[in-house]
Amino acid sequence: MSTVQEYISVIGCFQGMLLFGLLVADTRMTTASRLLGVICFTIALIFLMPFLLTNRETPAIAWMIGIVFFLPVASAPLGYLYCRSALLGTPLVRRDWLHALPVLFCYALTADISLANPQEMANWIMGGEPSNLRLHISKYLPVTIASGYGFFAAWIIWAYRKQANSNLTNFDPTAFIWLLSLHVFSLLVWFLKTLSSFTTFAAILINDVANLFLVILIYTIAIMQWRRPQLFSIPGLSKEETEIAIFKKAGDTRAHDGELDPAIRADLFKTVETKMESDLLYLDSALTLTSLSEATGLSKHHLSEVLNRHSRKNFYEFVNGYRVDFVRKRLAEAPDRTVLDIALEAGFSSKSTFNAIFKQFTGQTPSQYRKGLISVEKD
Repeated sequence: MSTVQEYISVIGCFQGMLLFGLLVADTRMTTASRLLGVICFTIALIFLMPFLLTNRETPAIAWMIGIVFFLPVASAPLGYLYCRSALLGTPLVRRDWLHALPVLFCYALTADISLANPQEMANWIMGGEPSNLRLHISKYLPVTIASGYGFFAAWIIWAYRKQANSNLTNFDPTAFIWLLSLHVFSLLVWFLKTLSSFTTFAAILINDVANLFLVILIYTIAIMQWRRPQLFSIPGLSKEETEIAIFKKAGDTRAHDGELDPAIRADLFKTVETKMESDLLYLDSALTLTSLSEATGLSKHHLSEVLNRHSRKNFYEFVNGYRVDFVRKRLAEAPDRTVLDIALEAGFSSKSTFNAIFKQFTGQTPSQYRKGLISVEKD
């Protein structure tokens, strides 16, 4: 093991164990925080493995290698459960233990070898030829499980983002970007590790790069989660609604597709616009698709159709467009007021949500936009 590898392994292992303790032991932590802490623990074991393999001749360590080798596979189902718990702010339920089955299957596949001949297991992990078909399968099983869960989790996050855009307005869109990045980079790490095990060209360098990605990405998100346990929580999301949207058959939606005549959609959109502007509904920070449908007398389905197909905007874009315009006007009219005061008046629920949405809509931070107004006035 090179000096660089030693440094990466020591730092990665130490940080993983430290974050595990912080995220699990702190009483203010959420279920998602504790799940992320366990993920940090499994990743710390990845960095511990090179030191164990160096001393694999010792029987006790050889036996430990067989246990540690498959444990990082748990980071894949744990990653999915973490994202779901973080977004919904919900605890685990009994059926979530079913996600332990893929990991248990990995252990069951080689249990006899790990217990009866741990030295054979350690030598195989070091790159030796598999002595039977089960060991050969075990070489591909971890990356298969990790990839499957990675794609599934990314799909779920995308579905939650779609649900949020359709029903909510006050959420930080960067939360979804962070969580998607977590799974995209996790897939990249597993791909690089698989590549390093199947090639002799630059295998060590590829493995070091993969480990470096793990240290930077996972631990950055873990530190953010520790500092702000509710950082990725999106109040108002529904697990049931997302599951229905994902698994609903295509034929179930055809009956509703284009149900309203374009002229009727245009009239209804005018009604919605008038109601929004006359009653200033967008100033309500708790405004949702449900409450807007009640205020306008339209069903949620028809309201969504009117917004999406006539204005070419989802609910999130439609309402926050009004709020951002309100803030821009107030910034120009009241230069002495703080940006946060104006944002809260406009219907934004928090500073972080406002900053993210304002930049998404204008391409500038609020402070940059205000400085631009001052520059124009001076000119």
